[in-house]
Parts: sequence; structure tokens; C-alpha cells
Amino acid sequence: MLALVFSSTQGLNVGTPALMHAAPHSSPIVARASPLNMVAMTGDTLAASLKMRCDTSGAGYAIYWCNVDGQLVVASDYVTEERKAELAKKGFDKSFAEESEAFALSATADGPVATCYKTGEPVFVEDVATSQMKRKALAAKYGIGQVAWVPMEGGVMEFGTSVGDSTATWDELPKCPTMPKEEMRKGLENLGASYCLFWQNKNMEFRVVADYTTESRKEALAQYRGDDKTFAAESRKIMLPARGDGPVATTARTGEECVISDVSTMKRSKLAKEFGIAKIHLVPVDGGVLEYGTPSQDYLRGQLMKASLKMRCDTSGAGYAIYWKETFGKMTIAGSYLTPASKEGLKEAGVEMSFAEASYGVKLEVDGEGPVALAYRSQEPVYIQDAAASNMKRKDLAVECGIKSLCFVPVAGGVMEYGTSVGRATSTWSSMDDARTAIMPKAEMKRAFEGGATHMIFWKPDGDEYVSGASYLTTERERALLSLRSDGKSYTSESIKMSFPKDGDGPIAIAARSGKEVVIEDAANSKMKRAALAQEFNIGNLHFVPCRDGVLEYGRGETK
Repeated sequence: MLALVFSSTQGLNVGTPALMHAAPHSSPIVARASPLNMVAMTGDTLAASLKMRCDTSGAGYAIYWCNVDGQLVVASDYVTEERKAELAKKGFDKSFAEESEAFALSATADGPVATCYKTGEPVFVEDVATSQMKRKALAAKYGIGQVAWVPMEGGVMEFGTSVGDSTATWDELPKCPTMPKEEMRKGLENLGASYCLFWQNKNMEFRVVADYTTESRKEALAQYRGDDKTFAAESRKIMLPARGDGPVATTARTGEECVISDVSTMKRSKLAKEFGIAKIHLVPVDGGVLEYGTPSQDYLRGQLMKASLKMRCDTSGAGYAIYWKETFGKMTIAGSYLTPASKEGLKEAGVEMSFAEASYGVKLEVDGEGPVALAYRSQEPVYIQDAAASNMKRKDLAVECGIKSLCFVPVAGGVMEYGTSVGRATSTWSSMDDARTAIMPKAEMKRAFEGGATHMIFWKPDGDEYVSGASYLTTERERALLSLRSDGKSYTSESIKMSFPKDGDGPIAIAARSGKEVVIEDAANSKMKRAALAQEFNIGNLHFVPCRDGVLEYGRGETK
């Protein structure tokens, strides 16, 4: 995903971005809502959408345009391998999509991108040479033939063909299946899926017509195997009978989602074993079946697990959170978190052990009937309003520890359990909606920690402002700060006391409005509102990533 990158000399008002940078302007235009009124695409969900649109349409490139304060700019783009090879033969070291990154188009203009954005209707140009495109000269340089624009969550997707054999030739706007973005987001960003496939019935056989594998999975497989093969790419070679009783055909025929926990029962069982695929989801889509799967080695661990547990309690008002990890058919606890308020409540009540702590040592069967097993097998959340009236194996223990309501949600490698208790230490839930007010993007969090992040803050909308909904500071960073200062303060603790206007020109508001990641290269010397705070705590780069329910901020603090 491309990002707006601000250096220390730049302000935070977004005007006409050059490639990977944005220059300030004097009077920012407040971005209006997308005509689709949907959350913008980011991360692997966006990358998969672009690639799979090229796969299903025969396009050579795809671009995602988003609105940054009245200017439509490129948030991400994709060029097919065939098109890259063709360009290289012609001596090009860039592509039309890449050079389009330097353009900013007025959202109120009459060009095809703006027209599609304003009307929410597709636009098709059969011959770019006769069009009114602002990038017509650039398109001619790269031999772009036909271009289509379609509304996409939070923006516009552009995709097109070119002269040569690397792309299709269209007589009209190509009819492409619409990928279920929420399902893709669920799989790629929350459940740890490493690939997506789209199966289509062609002559009574299902074939893969579009695929995507995450870059992190490609890198891991390349290091382990020493080749460039993936489960998704190898699945393209397989055809499945449309009248068969396999999961793809069954999903298409019944229109019901299918979750495969035992991949040994599949026709591709050897392939799944070879590439370490543990669980597969099949989702019926208009025109075919979407498949995504998670590798057996992928599970929450380290800082990602700790942050996920703590921030889930923050967003939901739960008093504790537990991560149940599947290992050889058993669900066991790999980590837990107890809020300070709950700790204090237990201390006041004279209780020595929390429900989370007392649950350690419990082993649950994957094929059991309890909520943990059900959430793991179905890959859907399970909610219990009253622990005392449940069928939980730990029901008596839950009642003894004062646990009231519980929620179980599938995550990478297992299930996260979290709940409330009787008393003032936690929120009071009346439905699953209360328990699931915000979902953290696990894939983005994982990338952040792999890049050395020491803090995270989730900013949620609250009226006309963004306020802190959750936060996390690594233990190592906390200890480092305590060795330097005795007040217990951190950049995170001081930031979460603040709020920021939705219509402001700061990085949180810009990231939320545009659906595009904002990166500040030198926070201490920037014009952001918290520059002095960043300087005090020696914070370097800061990232602001738009997600479904708000904006995720992360950064790295250094010890002076």
C-alpha cells in the first residue's frame, strides 16, 4: 500500500501529492464521504482486490484512487507479471500505473475518475487516444488501449489494457465478479489467511481464474522451499467437477459458506500438506466461489498476541482476554491479559486468582460442543450473555469468579475469549454488538511489530472527534522509560488523553478521510500537534493506518 509521506519540513494539509510525498497547500478542502459510503480498502485486502480484478478481466494494471481532501490520488496499484515483462522488453523501467502515482485529480472535475467517484457508476473508455483523460499523453507513451473505472469501497478502481499480447481486448466494459471485500478483510486481516482464490464454473468444471498470496507468505515459502511456488499458484493447475460433492462444488450449489478444518479430506490434501495449509474457507459469490486459507504455522505470538489481548479489552470494556491456541486437536491457553481495574476489583474482593489465571491448564477438544470449539470450527464469533446459563466446561469457575458475559472470536491459529464481570470494573454488555465495537487489523499490527514498533494507539470516531479507543506499549519500551524517568509517563500515556477533530488537517483525520496510510518521517520535527511529545519521548517515524473502525497509529521510540 502506498502512503502519504511527510518529511519534517512539510505540513499536514494534503494538496497535490508527488510520488510517495505530499506537499502542503494553503486552504485544505474537507473531503466528503465516498458515494459508496463504505470503508476504504487497505493492506492485503486492497492488494488482493487489484490483482484479482486483473486476473478476472484480462487487464494489465489496476489502480485504486482515493479522496485526500478533495483530490483523488493513487492509494495503491498493481501491474501483472506479463505486462511487466512486456514493458521491460520495450526498455521501460516504469509502468503507466506507477507514473500515475504522481497525479492528483480534482474530485469535482469531469474526468472519468472523478465522474465514477461522484456518480457511483462505471465509466468505460474504448479508445484512450480519443478520450479527455488528463493522463492521455502518459497513456499513449505506454500504449494503453482501453480503460475502465468502477466504484469501489471508499474510492474508485481503474483497470486497463494495452497494445500487445499481455492483456485482453475489450469490446465493452468487462463483466467481472465482485469479490466479497468484507469476507476478504476478515480472512486476510483478522484470521491470518495467506491466500485467496476465486473458482469459476467453466464448462462444468471449476477452475481458479484469480488468485492472491500475501507478500509475507511468499517470502516465508521462498526461504523455506527455495522456489517461488505457492499453494494458490499450484491450485490453478487443478480442475474440480461442478457436479461433484467436493467443498467448492457444494458451496456453489448450496450457497452456504463452508469451513474445512480437516484438509486431509480434500482433493488437494497433498498440496495443502505440502504448503502447510491448516484451515480453508469457501464463500459463495455471484459468479463463483471465493476461497481463502490459513497456514498451520500462523498464530498470535509475542507482541502481536499481547497487544491483541490488551487492545481487545480496551475497545470492548472487557476485564480479561484469553488466547486459545489449537495444538494437535486440543485448545490450550497461550496467553492472557487482565485489566488493571479488574486486578484492583479482585484485590478489594480478596480473590487471589482471576478467571483467566484459573483457566490455565484447561484443555478443550477441538470437536467439542463448547463456545471455544464452536468459534474455532465455524470461524464465527460466539456470544454468551450469562455465563451461569451456558454450557461452558468452566461454567462453575466463571460463576465463582464473577464472570457475567463472554465473547469468543476466531483469530489466527485459535480463538480469543474475553468477558465482563459483575461490578464496576468492566462494561455491561447486552448483545454481541456491545462486545465487538471495534476490530483491530491483525495483519497491520503484525507488520508494525515486525518493523520494530514499540507503541500502538487505536483512534476511534466519537462525535466530531477522534479519541483513543485502545493502546499498547511494549514491556521493553516501558522498562526503558522507567530507567530514564520516574513519572511513569510515555508518549502513549500522554497521547491517549488527547482528542483530534474529524475535519482537521492532522494525520489521524487525513488517514481516516482518505483511506490512505499517512507516514510522518520525523515526528519530533514535524508540524503535527504532538510534535513536542514526540520529541520528549524520542519518537521517530509514525504511521497512521486507516482501518474498518478507525485509525491505527504505531511508531518506534528510541532510548537516548
